[in-house]
Amino acid sequence: MPGRRAAVKLTGAAIVGAAALLIGGSWRAHTPLWAGARFSAADYQRAQRRGLFFLYAAARRPDTFREWGHDLLSAFVNIASTNANREVSDLAWRMGHERAGEWRRLNREIPANADADDLANLVYGSDAAEALGVHDRHLHDALMRTASRFSTADYLGFDPLREPPPANGRYETFQDALIGAYTFDHYGIPIGAHYADVLHWLPAMHPYPARGSGLYYRSVYTITHVVYTYNGYNQYRVAPECFPEEFAYLNANFEHAIVDNDAETLGEYLDTLQAFGLTWADPRMRRAVEFLLTAQNPDGSWGNPKESDAYTRYHSTWTALDGVQRYRNRAVLPCP
Repeated sequence: MPGRRAAVKLTGAAIVGAAALLIGGSWRAHTPLWAGARFSAADYQRAQRRGLFFLYAAARRPDTFREWGHDLLSAFVNIASTNANREVSDLAWRMGHERAGEWRRLNREIPANADADDLANLVYGSDAAEALGVHDRHLHDALMRTASRFSTADYLGFDPLREPPPANGRYETFQDALIGAYTFDHYGIPIGAHYADVLHWLPAMHPYPARGSGLYYRSVYTITHVVYTYNGYNQYRVAPECFPEEFAYLNANFEHAIVDNDAETLGEYLDTLQAFGLTWADPRMRRAVEFLLTAQNPDGSWGNPKESDAYTRYHSTWTALDGVQRYRNRAVLPCP
C-alpha cells in the first residue's frame, strides 16, 4: 500500500498549503476586534488558523490518530459546522474530510474482541465521518447488528430507564452517558435508552459544588456537556431559563479559569456561555477572549506545551478554539 500512503500525505500537504494561501490575508491588518482591543482581526484570524494547523498535525500522527481519531474528527466537524468565518470553517472541513477518509481506511470492520467502549468509539468516529462526507453503510449496518451484544449500562455506566447515575462518580458517569446517548441517537444505533432518558436525571446533579471542592472540575465539565449535547454541539442557542442552575454556575465561575491559567476549561466556559447568549459586548467575555489569544503557544496550541499526553494537548487546543470563535447565527431551542 505505499502508493496510497504517499497519496494521502500529498493530499494533506496540499490542504495545508492551499489553506494557508486561502485565509492568510483576508483581513485588514489593523482592524481591532472591538474598540480598544489588544488584538486585531488579522491577529484573531491567524490564531484560529494556527490552532487548526496544530489539530491537523496531531490528527496526522499515526499513534494519536489510531487512539483518538474518532474524537479528532468530531473537532473538525464542530468547527466546520459552527464557525461564523467561512474560510475557517472550510479549512476545518477540508482537514476533517481528508482525515475521515483515513479513519475509514483504518476502521473498516468491527474487531472480533470489541467491547462496549470499542463499539462506542466506532460509533463516534463513524458519525463524525458521515458529517465530513465520507460514508460507510457497511460499518453502520454492522454496528447496528452488533450493538445488542451489550446492555444499556455497558454503554452508559447506568440504565437511565431504571435508576439515576451512581452516587460514586455521578458527574463523570452522567457526562459520559450524555455524550454516549446523544451520539448513538444521532447515528441511529439503539442501545435500550435515549438521550432524553439520560437528561431526565439532570436534577440529580444539583446542587453543584462550590469552587474549591474536589468535584468542581467534574461539575463544570458536566454542565458544559449538558449544553453541548442539548444544542447539537453548538448548532443552536439555549435560553438560560431552560437550565437556570447550569447557566448561573457557569456565569458565576468562568473568570476563575483566567486566574487559574486554564485555557482548556475557559474555552468550554466561553462557548457554552455564548450558547446561552453572552456576547463580546460583555467586558468579562472580552477579557477572557484576550486571555486565550495571549495564551496561545508558538506552535499554535493551547495548554502546557510540555504535556506528554496527546489527548490533553489536542483537546486543550480544540476547546480554546471553540472559546474564541464567533458562531454563526443560531436559532434558540425550546426548553426540554
